[in-house]
Amino acid sequence: MKTKKTISYHLSQAGAFSVIATCFFIPFSTAFIALFSILAVLFWVLSGKFMELPEILRNSPVSLVACLLFLLFVIGLVYSPADLADGLSNLKKYRELIFFPIVISLLRGKPWARTSAEYSFIAGCIVLMIVSFGMSLSLITSHRFGDSLVYHITHSFFMSVLIFWSAHRAAESKQDRYFWLFIGIVALANLTFLAPGRIGMLVLVCLAVLYTIQRFSLKIQLIGFMLLVALSTTLYLSSENVSSRIDEAIEEIQTYEQGSSRTSVGMRFDWYTNCLALFKEKPLFGHGTGGFEVAHDNLIKGTEIKRTGNPHNEYLFIAVQLGVVGLSLFLLLLVTMLFTSLKLSKPDRWLLQGIVISMTIGCTLNSFLYDSQQGHYFVFLSCVFLATIQKSPPELQV
Repeated sequence: MKTKKTISYHLSQAGAFSVIATCFFIPFSTAFIALFSILAVLFWVLSGKFMELPEILRNSPVSLVACLLFLLFVIGLVYSPADLADGLSNLKKYRELIFFPIVISLLRGKPWARTSAEYSFIAGCIVLMIVSFGMSLSLITSHRFGDSLVYHITHSFFMSVLIFWSAHRAAESKQDRYFWLFIGIVALANLTFLAPGRIGMLVLVCLAVLYTIQRFSLKIQLIGFMLLVALSTTLYLSSENVSSRIDEAIEEIQTYEQGSSRTSVGMRFDWYTNCLALFKEKPLFGHGTGGFEVAHDNLIKGTEIKRTGNPHNEYLFIAVQLGVVGLSLFLLLLVTMLFTSLKLSKPDRWLLQGIVISMTIGCTLNSFLYDSQQGHYFVFLSCVFLATIQKSPPELQV
């Protein structure tokens, strides 16, 4: 019996290390995310911690809602017009949802693992940033994504998260304050002068507002907001990267013509309009998992609107596939996480709120739950803090 418990303990530890490794690779490698997340599941099963699933679902509303949403995606396969292979491929994109109880199970009762997972993710973001600067200076061979290892939307998103994280850690740590200030400033320079992703810029503004609300009194907040406006104006005037991307977005909005625009913003507007039309066709349970592309292709026959398998808006994407029921569950997941964050001490409470807000904003212009890197970030980093609330069985505490 003692040997069995020892083996279970070591397998559980291996699962925690797999979570830590996954967090490190989230910012820049989908291949290693897949590898280590699969290992995490494997060790979760082999260690016997899967037996804790009913308890975690009872005690973690976030895990329960996430699993219900994934279950609805599974049910959506039954009535989807897509081929089963396409439907399963789409379902696979949302597998992150079932990681909530798994990661919580592997991290709870292990403060060292939670801390390591958090800083492992930050280390991954810093690696992404350093490589980006190396590419821009021709010290590293440029990647197919330009001055980054990942697509510009993903890169800018993680730079905005790194800045937010660094700002909180700088405010908390006296010993490492200047280190975190340096990381935050360098990440800001990377985002504003190198990374062309507008979504990262938008997320950063929202996170900056959130940080000001979290950290300061109402009187100081007003001063903080004025400083944010001044800083944003300065960056717009001093960075061609920022000004050109913003001006381009404004021009794309002004010149938008329904059905014929081929700009980033224009195509999104077409897809959003079509999503609303498809949602009205089947508002309750939607067109089924993977049904968006089939339904959208049928809708745009004879038009100049570009085909897509993803409307670049998670809320509309889920609404078309799973109707108001699925959309309500996704919104409930976000709201439940915000309320659950109130059970945490500061600054963990604020960091979890930052995860939710960054995801909420990102999902308005992209399908971030559907996307692997942002989806894993949302789940794994949330669980780093959600696991704090959950108590571990005595025999597995370390």
